[in-house]
Amino acid sequence: MRFKKIRLSNIRSYKDQEITFPDGSLLLSGDVGCGKTSILMALEYALFGLQPGQKGNALLRNNENFGEVSLELEIQGRTVLIERKLKRTPKGVSNEYAAITIDGIKNESSVTEIKSKIVSLLGYPSEFVKKNNILYRYTVHTAQEQMKEIILEDPETRVNILRHVFGVDKYRIIKDNLTILLSSLKSDSKILQGEIMSLDRDKENLELRNTGIRILNEKIGLKKAELESKTKSRQEVESELASIEESLEEKRKYEQEIEKTKIHISTKRELLSRLMREEEESKKLLSDSKEIFRESALKELVGYIQAKREDLDKLNTKNIDTTAKYSRFEQEQNEILAKKERIFKIDICPTCLQDVPEHHKHNILNDAEAKLSSIKNQLESLEKERKNLFELIKLNKQQLTDFEENRWKMEVLKNKQEQIERAKTKLIEITRQKESLSKDQDLLLSHIEGLRGRILEYSPFEIKFKTKELELKKALSEEKNVEISLAELVRELEISHKEIALFQEMIKKKEQSKTRLYKLNELSDWLSTQFLKLIDTTERNVLLKLRKEFSSLFRKWFLMLISENSLDSQIDENFTPVILQGETEMDYSYLSGGERTAVALAYRLALNQTINSLMSKIRTRGLIILDEPTDGFSETQINKIRDILEELNAEQLIIVSHEQKIESFVDNVIKVTKENDTSSIEEILTQKTDSV
Repeated sequence: MRFKKIRLSNIRSYKDQEITFPDGSLLLSGDVGCGKTSILMALEYALFGLQPGQKGNALLRNNENFGEVSLELEIQGRTVLIERKLKRTPKGVSNEYAAITIDGIKNESSVTEIKSKIVSLLGYPSEFVKKNNILYRYTVHTAQEQMKEIILEDPETRVNILRHVFGVDKYRIIKDNLTILLSSLKSDSKILQGEIMSLDRDKENLELRNTGIRILNEKIGLKKAELESKTKSRQEVESELASIEESLEEKRKYEQEIEKTKIHISTKRELLSRLMREEEESKKLLSDSKEIFRESALKELVGYIQAKREDLDKLNTKNIDTTAKYSRFEQEQNEILAKKERIFKIDICPTCLQDVPEHHKHNILNDAEAKLSSIKNQLESLEKERKNLFELIKLNKQQLTDFEENRWKMEVLKNKQEQIERAKTKLIEITRQKESLSKDQDLLLSHIEGLRGRILEYSPFEIKFKTKELELKKALSEEKNVEISLAELVRELEISHKEIALFQEMIKKKEQSKTRLYKLNELSDWLSTQFLKLIDTTERNVLLKLRKEFSSLFRKWFLMLISENSLDSQIDENFTPVILQGETEMDYSYLSGGERTAVALAYRLALNQTINSLMSKIRTRGLIILDEPTDGFSETQINKIRDILEELNAEQLIIVSHEQKIESFVDNVIKVTKENDTSSIEEILTQKTDSV
């Protein structure tokens, strides 16, 4: 990874400043408090945002409500732009906005998601997303005072911090998780022990139920044999009862035949009675017949009626014509009277609109009177004719009515004559039918007597039927009782089978639980002994290897920084720097300021190289930021910084220092100045001299 440029807006002492980072080594030069460290804080904020415990007030410029940092960097040839914004609210200063642009593709998202992408780009392990940016602090940029703090921490705290940084903390997490797992396994083991506690008792219960099933099967076999016997007895009674029912059915058929025969006899008697009544009626009709019907007289009368109807039609037609003429004359009379009335009232002619003379009116009225007189004569003549016609029509209608009445009487006489002839024929037929019915009645009575004799032969079967019915009822009851007993036994057997199935399933599960318990105990024993021992051994070996490498690097950098050849150094098992003068161990607090700074810087550089070596995939390995690395250094120690920088051979090295001599050790210098509480970049120098 390489920083390319950063833009600060309202960040600490900067109002609006863009800073470009060249390749190689760079010195941020300036007086104490001019704003050099603010640039480093802005870099860290751009990468990781506000950290837990860090307040936004420490970054946002006083009296400003908004602040922004834009950092452009390059990672594996990819251009990345990170943008973050701060906002002041009544509750304090907080992150307002975060975005990341990778190769021109911008993504605006939450602070956590942006940090996750950056951690991934830097090649840091994913677990560092939710943690402080401790890897960055100990590989890229560590404030000198912070490194002194870790050296002065108590051994346990320091080891825990370094375990976390080195990633060795995972072994402790494994052991903690192992403790939780073993506790869970122990809990599961107790549960399984509780589950299999009744296993032997369940097996005994299963055996008892198997014995019970054998007994039930024997009882069911006996009950089935008993049911078969009862069924056979019932079937025999049913067979006998069916035979008796057949005989009784024959008896019922004879009884039904008698009833049918009685109905036939009754029908014959009714028919004979009806024939006798008809015979009496026919004889009476013959005795009452005295008048004689003549067909010629009826035909003559029909001719008179036809002629009279024709005369009546002619009279009606003539009457209609006369009435029509009478109506026309009446209408004409009314029209003349109306005209006469109008003439009296008219003074001006409606056609020519001239006055009508009186003599003209009199002429018209005279003509009207003449016509009215003629019409009156005609009406009187027609009225007289109408009256004559009415009398003639009335007379002819009466005559026609008399003729019709006589014709009806003659037709009645004709019908009566025909009835008499039919009665004579019917009397002969009735006599024949009476003789036939008498014979049929005698035969039917004889048939009934024969049927009654046969019915008497079947009378004993009724008693037998009732007896067998009682026997069948008893047999059915006994068979039903046996069936119920058998069903109860079968039901009991089914329940027993289900109980056995449940016990078998329960025993199977408990056997499985027993197997799981055995495996669980084996696993628990292995985890608590062999695996835990393996983790402890691995952890010790890893820490031993790390401490050995770390101690070697620390000694290398310490010896390069110390002018006293009598001093030596090493790292103990708690990663505490041990400074030796000969055989004597020197207390850190008794070292000079330059020596303490040398210890802290050597510790810092050793830590950087150890982490980069351990985590080969992190992409910040070519970047180092040294913040005031020469605090308290002597002139000789400051000169040794050149050797340190050359030995580091970093792709991008940023040094913050107010020592002017450092300017000759680096490729580029950025001078930072501050005026009226506002920092700015005064000039950028590109230089490197070989002077000491």
